[in-house]
Amino acid sequence: MVIALCTVAAVVIAILASGTDDEPASAPSTSPTSSASATVAPSPSASPSVTPSSDAVALEPGELIATSTVDELGLYERPGDEAPMDSYGPWSAYGSPTTLMGFATQSIAGTEWIQVELVGSPNHRQAWVRADDVETSSTDVAVHIYLEERELELMNGDDIALASEVVIGAPESPTPPGTFFLTDPLDFSSNPSGVYGAYALGTNGYSETLDEFNGGDPQIAIHGTDQPELMGQNISNGCIRVPNDIVLELADAMELGTLVIVHASR
Repeated sequence: MVIALCTVAAVVIAILASGTDDEPASAPSTSPTSSASATVAPSPSASPSVTPSSDAVALEPGELIATSTVDELGLYERPGDEAPMDSYGPWSAYGSPTTLMGFATQSIAGTEWIQVELVGSPNHRQAWVRADDVETSSTDVAVHIYLEERELELMNGDDIALASEVVIGAPESPTPPGTFFLTDPLDFSSNPSGVYGAYALGTNGYSETLDEFNGGDPQIAIHGTDQPELMGQNISNGCIRVPNDIVLELADAMELGTLVIVHASR
């Protein structure tokens, strides 16, 4: 299911091996290919949250996943704008196809537009992309995390496919709430004894209290752990830790764009 990251993953593994805790370290500086630029999140000042007009059609989370099919995915402040305010390359910083979650659609002068949530800090920024620049899909799979209960549930439609106790963020580095989605699956199953366990499932969400982690972006992930005895505690830098057997099951079930919904409580 998960896209192989080849040499990029090897670089990331080397970087993460030097880490001391649970957030993804800085991304590799090399692009997946010589012609593919790494994704760069637009600056906060250039990325306002845009409210759709009355003609826009709202989408349920998971109803539309947008994966870039172009070398430069334009990010527009408003549907119908002639020039983008920023752009994403075809790959994430960890080598996965650039994938975003759609929240609304709108047609203007015969062109279809999709309102998407962006990657990075501050969380839940939105912009618009041209539908012609992406391939769309949908999913009924979602991961629900309940912070107060320290619990995770993998849902397939209305069915609970998997449940687990988790570790959540410490009071000084809490796990941010809201609807996020999978952007970067990283396979560490060849060395599952590391601090990230057998897999790290990076999301588009970032810590809301840390500006950086180990010299890189403080990206929020669901990942395995070499300390499963700590389940149920709130001691991470914001990431969600699960036992290695659980994270492997999650990795098998989660495609790019899979919802990760963080609730304060049930």
